[in-house]
Amino acid sequence: MCVLQQSLPWPFRDVLLYGELDNRPAHRILYCYADLLRRRDPKAAAPWFTALVYLNPNDNLGARFIAPGGPQYPGF
Repeated sequence: MCVLQQSLPWPFRDVLLYGELDNRPAHRILYCYADLLRRRDPKAAAPWFTALVYLNPNDNLGARFIAPGGPQYPGF
């Protein structure tokens, strides 16, 4: 996570499309971090899932189902 934070400019206000293969590890790291945080504190994880949807509007990982205000998936 620290390496990813240091490799992006601050503040980062662009998109990291999942379609580009080099961006996929970053998406997976962010999703795993948000998911681990969600297990401890769902309110603290909500902005991370929202950021994942913003970073990749296609949302190939399904973060929109966990992000606040997103569509509800029957399993959640």
